[in-house]
Amino acid sequence: MAGGGALSKILFVMLHPGFIRYYEGALTALADAGHHVHLAFEISRTKLGEDETARRLGAMSPRITCGTTPERHESVRDFLVRGDRSATRSGDVNRAASVTAEERWESLATTVRLMLDYLRFFEPEFAHADKLRDRAEKRLPRVHARTTGLIGAAGRPARRAFAGVLRQIERVIPVGHALEQFVRDEDPDLLLVTPLIELGSQQVDYVKCARTLGIPSVLCVASWDNLTSKGLIRVAPDRVVVWNEAQRGEAIALHGIPPDRVAITGAQVFDRWFAARPTRSREEFCRAVGVDPSRPFVLYVGSSVFIAPDEVPFVERLLWSLRSSTEPTVANVGVLVRPHPANGRQWRAFDPEACPGTTLWPPIGTDPNAADFWRDYYESLYYSAAVVGINTSALIEAAIVGRPVFTITTPEFAHAQEGTLHFRHLVGEGGIVHAARSLPEHVAQLAALLTSAAGVDEWRRLEFVRSFVRPHGLDVEAASIFASTIGDMARTPRPRPHPDSIVLRACRPAVWPIAWLARTLAEDRPLWAYALRPPMALAVWALAVVYRARTGIYEHVRPRIKRARRALQRARHEASRAIEKRWKRAQRSAKRALAAANSAERKG
Repeated sequence: MAGGGALSKILFVMLHPGFIRYYEGALTALADAGHHVHLAFEISRTKLGEDETARRLGAMSPRITCGTTPERHESVRDFLVRGDRSATRSGDVNRAASVTAEERWESLATTVRLMLDYLRFFEPEFAHADKLRDRAEKRLPRVHARTTGLIGAAGRPARRAFAGVLRQIERVIPVGHALEQFVRDEDPDLLLVTPLIELGSQQVDYVKCARTLGIPSVLCVASWDNLTSKGLIRVAPDRVVVWNEAQRGEAIALHGIPPDRVAITGAQVFDRWFAARPTRSREEFCRAVGVDPSRPFVLYVGSSVFIAPDEVPFVERLLWSLRSSTEPTVANVGVLVRPHPANGRQWRAFDPEACPGTTLWPPIGTDPNAADFWRDYYESLYYSAAVVGINTSALIEAAIVGRPVFTITTPEFAHAQEGTLHFRHLVGEGGIVHAARSLPEHVAQLAALLTSAAGVDEWRRLEFVRSFVRPHGLDVEAASIFASTIGDMARTPRPRPHPDSIVLRACRPAVWPIAWLARTLAEDRPLWAYALRPPMALAVWALAVVYRARTGIYEHVRPRIKRARRALQRARHEASRAIEKRWKRAQRSAKRALAAANSAERKG
């Protein structure tokens, strides 16, 4: 255990290597301060080159290492499904049985957490979050989703009572032996987890394990939407690290975290935007990406798949609205379209040449880890006259760079705008985004910007950036605050271990049938299928008994039948031979008698 001014060992459990980009500067700062940080990934993901990011970070400092967490029990699931008897043949029957039990506990834990996550979207704060509610519902089997949906719609008292039951079940569920041994072997002074709030996240087990072993745990909130658009903090860690005061309020009000457990460090993911400077002139940049340098251009920044699954038709309408404007400055403005790196497939159908003055950059399929990828992105923001988007962190980055930000709140994207709580940070009181209710209103806003010399409301922009991104000061790097905060937490004395109580262990046999039932219902079959299972199983069992009895009787009697048949065949054969011999003797006797009679007749 670290103490006093000693350096610390930190275990940082991430869902996948993609989360490194949120903490790269902070991890480097921790390593520079002498702390050893081990990154453990639950999932290996290479969709956007995340594995390259992990390798690069590990090569930067010997104090940063990367690895994986213990695997969950897919192999045991294969054993159950395929009936693989390799464990039995090797004589390790007890191990197979214990792993099967752990796998059922894991299934119950996932079900309980998904039900809690789905239940939260029935609260009044999420009255318009239909898309978020639907996403949570789809993660549950139909039986569980229907049950939770009925309780969720029954009112707040029913929701609270049901949530209380689920939380008690969560307390009873044990942590897997492999996971506990992993944390015990690492023996960190501090455990960090991110994002923890994914729907049905299994990272809860790490927080529970840390509490059992007496290791302080910290949730690092990775992004600005994490506390409002995903799941709950089901088991509270010792501390929660957030960006700003707004997220602190969300952690307290929406997740029940005590105020003294929440620390504000700023948004370290945006630090490099404050220090960046263009490396090319505006004319060089425009010619490189295909934009006319003689006139201003508007940058359209794409959103993720969940936010904008069908973004191209909307952008095409937006472009024609600009080109149809009666204001020449707007009608002739250049437009640079930059798709979201993880939502580029749909843009293959986009034809920028169909709308003059429009350029799509970078080309679809460009490696986001390429050397010029981020430079082009920064300079596209820096040299633009305005930035337009639906709901994306690029709007925050544009505010940092100092560009006016616009959006259009249309019904087709209501699920991603008014249907989310984090969108209000951008357009609500103190927000930086100018929202239009229609395309004509948006065109009028751009016309006012492009034809006036007023420019950006600098005070409003700086106040938003200061409060939302760098609450400790515009000149203070959030990564350094994060590293200092985490370092202080790692050096605090460890809390007393809280192993599972006798009461919790005693309750597990009573909860085990629930684990079995949850696992069975997770097969997502109609209710009548579960009702028919017992009688069908009984019928099959009875038929099997009859068949085995018949087979046993037949096998027992068959040798005797064969012996009897052979004896009968021998008896028949012997009787036939005896009759044949007698018949032949009779024939010979008759012949002799006939010959004697004939002889006597001749003599007389």
